[in-house]
Amino acid sequence: MIFKNAFSLKKGWSVSSSKYTRGRISSLKSLIFMMGMLAFIPFALAQAVGERQTSSKEQIPLKVAILPVSIHSEEDLTYIKEGLVDMLSSRVELSGRVVVLEKGVVKKALDKVSGEMDSEGARKLGQELGADFVVFGSLTKLGDSASLDLKVLEVKGEKPGAPIYVQAKKMEEVIARVDDLARKVDEKVLGYPLSPPVAEKAAEALKETVVIPAAPPVLRPAVPATPEKSAIAAGAWKSQSVPFQVKGMAIGDVDGDGRNEVVLIEERKLWIYRFEKELKLLKKIEGGRFDKYLAVDVGDLQKEGKAAIFVTNLQGDRLSSFVVAYRDGDFRTISKGLDWFLRVVDWGEKGKVLLGQSKGNKAGWEGPLYELGWDGKGYREVRRAEVPKGPTIYGFTPFVYDGKMAYSFIDADFRLKAMDRQGKVIWKSANAYGSDNGFQAKPMPNTPGYDEGDQFAYVNVRVISRGEELFIIRNKSPIGDILKRQRYYSGGEVLRLVWSGAMFMESWKSSELPGYVVDFQIQDVAGSQGKELVVAVNLPKDSILSTEKNSALMVTRLQGTP
Repeated sequence: MIFKNAFSLKKGWSVSSSKYTRGRISSLKSLIFMMGMLAFIPFALAQAVGERQTSSKEQIPLKVAILPVSIHSEEDLTYIKEGLVDMLSSRVELSGRVVVLEKGVVKKALDKVSGEMDSEGARKLGQELGADFVVFGSLTKLGDSASLDLKVLEVKGEKPGAPIYVQAKKMEEVIARVDDLARKVDEKVLGYPLSPPVAEKAAEALKETVVIPAAPPVLRPAVPATPEKSAIAAGAWKSQSVPFQVKGMAIGDVDGDGRNEVVLIEERKLWIYRFEKELKLLKKIEGGRFDKYLAVDVGDLQKEGKAAIFVTNLQGDRLSSFVVAYRDGDFRTISKGLDWFLRVVDWGEKGKVLLGQSKGNKAGWEGPLYELGWDGKGYREVRRAEVPKGPTIYGFTPFVYDGKMAYSFIDADFRLKAMDRQGKVIWKSANAYGSDNGFQAKPMPNTPGYDEGDQFAYVNVRVISRGEELFIIRNKSPIGDILKRQRYYSGGEVLRLVWSGAMFMESWKSSELPGYVVDFQIQDVAGSQGKELVVAVNLPKDSILSTEKNSALMVTRLQGTP
């Protein structure tokens, strides 16, 4: 039987061979088709992603409107609310891919909107602004914990906003994660992941900055004349803490005894100290309840052997500055109600010059700089200062290079600029410098919580020039230098910059000091026949929301300091 079946199979082979061949070809085609599909699927998926990216690129750059967040907290977090817009804007914007609409343009559109923002309102606002996406949300703080909840809404679609959020045990942690939030916003906008997280901004910043390695400070040998001199000569000395937040500092011989005194201001008080192992209080002068002290300087402009104290004071929306001098054995106010911002600068061969600038009704500064002088009864303008239009009185100082006068100043974005005598800006820094001692420059808008960008002005008190060198402050913060009025700093330092003929380059910097560097001087405070670097520091707070106020002076003797 087996042989018969075998024979039958063999016999039938020729009969059915054509059918078998056709079936084999059909199976082979199916196999090829399946293999082709398997190969095509990842290609198709990749192509889909590619088309999505290409579609986005066709519309690039995509326009994004970032709205101020709503605040849900018993505490006043307005300064964080305003700063978050700036921080997100700078980080979300990607060159050639994502453009963030200007804050002023968004603010004007928001003025027409009332109530808390929702998806429908955000979509309408985005259409009005011509934006592709709108970012909005809220910041909630309960106890110490905080949560930032954002939505990225596509204006032309109908989908609800894509949620992005950060929750943390402390407010500082929320702010510190803004970079990560910005990357997630960009991913929602572009429709594809960014890997690694965007780093081109950091690379660009590095390209713009030329840094000469800092030379370490060289300490002079100890001069053990008194205990305090030995402490300073040994390297550094810290004063006892004072229980207030310093707004400004000046050093000079204000009582004519041949030794320099330290003058500090807080918001409504003037303090005069002598350095005797520690700060010894000589005089405290209290201002009125509406006073707001912004800056202090000293200068012996009349060559009397003792320096007068010049205090810039703001009362509401007007200036009421005053001058204190040592007369008849006490410190007395010799001129008051001055409608000037006041600043004493070293002006080359002229020596110390008192400058004044007016305040505008709706701006921090208005009009040119003037040289002021004593007329026997008070301080009056003498002449217009020989300064081109542009610089404001604070953060301004002349400097000399190759025998020629030029000018340096800090602009509204805390960038240092150099200007020639014709008024041409010839260099601008990539780094931020100065201080952010702010004041309200004009009335707040009708809609609370929104900042047009020029409602506040900032007093960058001190830039000291020595020929072609500048000494300047740089404060550092764990949440970046974008957030104005942040009032939270990890440390600060004083730098020496040298003008090369084309740019200012860093040639030395102090050790980083914990806290916020308010002001500094290069003067002799110990009577030791040499000058020290004296820095006024608002000491670190326990947290970004702490109300603790303590300050101190840091003193360092540096070899070769002019």
